[in-house]
Amino acid sequence: MKKMGFVIGLLIGIPLFIILINFLFFRGNDPSENEINSYISHSKKEMIILPQNAKTENKQYIAGLSRRGRPSAFLKKYYFYDSRHKKFFALLIFDGFDKKSNDRWWVLGDNEEGDKISVQINQDQLNDPKYGTENNPVPVFPRDIHNLKGGFTSDPFHVSDPLNFIFVEQYLKFFMPKDEFAKMFKQ
Repeated sequence: MKKMGFVIGLLIGIPLFIILINFLFFRGNDPSENEINSYISHSKKEMIILPQNAKTENKQYIAGLSRRGRPSAFLKKYYFYDSRHKKFFALLIFDGFDKKSNDRWWVLGDNEEGDKISVQINQDQLNDPKYGTENNPVPVFPRDIHNLKGGFTSDPFHVSDPLNFIFVEQYLKFFMPKDEFAKMFKQ
């Protein structure tokens, strides 16, 4: 009989505990697929130059608990000023969602004249006067690097549409302030 309680605890208790902990502590925003697609559709691809001396910040965050492990994820931010838009930007690169994550971090910063990168910029945030300051930079998402140096046999930087969807989802869920999220996606 003791074994039966142990089995029931493993099969029912632990999954319920994980669901409860995720609900209480790791909720963040809860973007729907439509909201993520809306954010992406209000974005435009542009070319930027990431200066070699861009300030960087590494952030570890907890995406949620699971029985498979790997609850942590990583975000690397590159902060820079864009003279064309006269705003501060933060290039957001999330780690752990594909096999090229570390390669993306590794290739940036090698070019003395800066990295020429196509990025995706949400136009609502770009045109919002609250965004673009040093304390609240406009978030931009990488797509491709155009002046890659080195003898790579394949492109270590390219971000596909499905991966970009994941990057935007992570940003909306864990990093966009709740009030900004509510304002952007008010029903």
